[in-house]
Order: sequence, then C-alpha cells, then structure tokens
Amino acid sequence: MIKKVLISTITAAFILNGCSNISTVPTISKEDKQPKAVKEFVQADILEYGNFSFYAIDLKSRESIANYKGKVPLIPASVMKIVTSATAYEVLGEDFKLETKLLYQGKISDKGVLNGDLFIQGGGDPTLGSNGIAKKQDEFLKEWILAVKKAGIKEVKGDIVVLDDLFGYEGISGKWLWEDMGTDYASITNGISIFDNLYKIYLKSDNEKVTVEKIIPNVKGITFDNKVEVSEDGKKDIYVRGIPFDNNRILRGVIPKNKSIIIDSDIPDPGMFLGEYFKENLIKDGVKVSGKVVTSRISNKQLKNGEILAVTQSAPLSEILKILLTRSDNHYAEHIFEILKLKDIDIIEFWKNKGINTGSLVMYDGSGLSCADRLSTKFLTEVLVYMDKANKGFTDLLPIAGKEGTVAKFLVETPLSGNAKIKSGSMSGVQSYAGYLDKDSKK
Repeated sequence: MIKKVLISTITAAFILNGCSNISTVPTISKEDKQPKAVKEFVQADILEYGNFSFYAIDLKSRESIANYKGKVPLIPASVMKIVTSATAYEVLGEDFKLETKLLYQGKISDKGVLNGDLFIQGGGDPTLGSNGIAKKQDEFLKEWILAVKKAGIKEVKGDIVVLDDLFGYEGISGKWLWEDMGTDYASITNGISIFDNLYKIYLKSDNEKVTVEKIIPNVKGITFDNKVEVSEDGKKDIYVRGIPFDNNRILRGVIPKNKSIIIDSDIPDPGMFLGEYFKENLIKDGVKVSGKVVTSRISNKQLKNGEILAVTQSAPLSEILKILLTRSDNHYAEHIFEILKLKDIDIIEFWKNKGINTGSLVMYDGSGLSCADRLSTKFLTEVLVYMDKANKGFTDLLPIAGKEGTVAKFLVETPLSGNAKIKSGSMSGVQSYAGYLDKDSKK
C-alpha cells in the first residue's frame, strides 16, 4: 500500500542579506500538529535565530497531518515557481505555445530587392535559442534565412526592425536587489528572448592582472569596467553587475594566478542583439542588408501590412514548465509571469476563487527572486492539493528528488530518493522545499 503525502517546508532567517520586514512569528495554537520529527527539528541550532514553517496533508483523506506555523507568511525563494507554474498550467493549458514571427513590409522587385523592412515580432517566448529545450539553439536562424531566400529576397534596402515591446521595457522586477543585476540568474524579461538572454565572458589571469579575452556570442557594443584582481592565496570570488539596456558591465572579485575562467552574464538588450545577430548571419549567407537594426524602444516604425515569412513556435507549456521547475529557471518563470499579466490573470484572485485562503500570498515576480515575496506553507500545500486533484499531469513536472535538477542530490541515500517530487528554493538565509512524497505505509 502506498500512502501519498504532501509536504511544504520553508525555513527563513530573521536577518537575510538585504531581505527585511520578516513576518512577526505568532505563538503556536493548540490546533498545531507537531510530530516528533518536527519537534526535534525546531530545536536545531540552525533555527536558534531563525523562523521555520511546516505543513503536510494526507492527500487521500485531505486531512492535515502536521502543522507548525503553517499560516506564517515567509520568503519562499524558488518554491514561488510552483504558484506561477500551477496558475499557467490551469489557465493556459499544457499545449499552449508562444510565437516569434519574421515578416517583411514593402515590395520585392524582380531582382530580389526588398524595398522595405524586415520585422521580428516578439511573442515573449523564453525558449528561442534556449539550451533548455530539445531543439538546436540555432535552428530558428536557419529557418529564418531559408524563408527570406524562398521569398526571393536577395537584398534588403530597409532596416531590420525588432518589435520587442510586448512586456514594456521595465525588464526586471522593481523589488529585485542590485546584487542580482547582471547575473546569469536575473536576466532581463523582454518581448524578445534569445539564448536564454545570456552570453559567456572568458577571463584569463597571469601573475599580475586579469583580462577579458572574449565573449560568446559577441554582443555588439558591450564594455567592461574590469576591476577583477589576481588572488595571492588562490581564492576565486567573482561577480558581474549591470542593468537592462546598459551595455556597460561591472566585473569585480578575485581569481587565482594563471587561470582561465568562464562566467555568464545577461544580454543587456536582447531585441537589439537578436536583430544584429540576424543581420550578420543574413549577410554571411549572401543576403545584402543596407539598413540598420532598430527596436521598438528606439524607433517608431510600426508593422501595418506585413507579410509573414516564418513563425517560430515555442516548446509547449508542459515542456517549458518541466524545465522551469527542474532547473529552477528564473528566466522562464518571469516570462510566464508576464504572459499571465498580459492575459489579465490576477494570480492572487485566481487562487482565491478556487477556495484557497490567499491572505499570505505576496507576489512581486514569478520566480521568487524578490526578498519581498511572501507565502505560507499552508497556502502552498493547498495549491499542490488542488493541482493533484484537478491536473494530475502537473505533479509529473516537479523534479524527482535524488535524480533531477536542483534536487538531484537531495534525499540521496534515503528511502525517499526517487520517491519524492520536490521543488527546492534557496537564497541568502532562506531554504525551502515543497512537493509530493509517495511513502510506503510500512515506513
């Protein structure tokens, strides 16, 4: 006999690097159920100055079997992705896809000259050129160039116009921290996404200095304020900072002598980068382009009567969410969050209408990167209970503990390895887990 148990656990310190306004801890009510394991855990040294919440439900009886401060709103970190993903799965459906379109506007002469512009219309697809999906990263590019040639276009007299304003140009949540800007886990959320909006910086040190050797792919106009130093004791501690649409990136930290190191950073302006990348490869393939690359942010050119050359579809939502949850992908999560907002979905109201108390839920993003996000373990557990009943397929999207993604090493060499579907979350001072356990009733 298999007993299915759902567990949602969050641990948060009172003082977290830059994260303040932690919720006041209430006294424990008589109704709180505290199994022996929970009672022992809350006595751990790590929690002497911390806050802990635990909530578990037996999915068969729908009864709470453990509750320790289950209603306390805490910083969730990446388990917030469960809320974003579950909402999208319910609202959009597992087969939902996003589209990026290549179009032209103008006339094509008998000699193959386009007297007009090429347009790239972004649909908010985070998987275009992504390394997370099965499709080859440059496959879309080959399809686009082939489509241009099939249309008989040998020369473009106009511009390449990138329509990347689907989400506006804020780019990031206003509640994210400066220390996250420019990193590989906090890239811009834009109407156009390409290569996960990331590029690689290749650094090399000698005995005295550290230089930037190259970046791949090449981001036109990028500059570096490089103050990385050579470490005398072999220490490696390096970071990159920068804001959306600013081509200057700050490099700080130390690396050992005579070392080559690769770090990832975010592409400051993905729309402009994609336009330049497409233009460069068109020219390499024999198609002349005499105009420039512009985006909606810097140009008022509009698409009125465009002819479609190619449509690139994203992976289906089920695949996007599987990747999002397995590797805890902030980039995917933020794009899905923005798509839900475009469709006028109020996530808090959505779950409230499902009969779940949303009083603890505060969402400033879809990924959980913001220290201002809040939810309770009771709320999170009830969302998972609902999804287990309403959409069995959703439970299969969570990574398997001991085998996949960010929980590949979690619960290894325990009876639960391979028998738990768990989403983890972590940031400075925060550790969280939520998901489903299949537990043998004999244990």
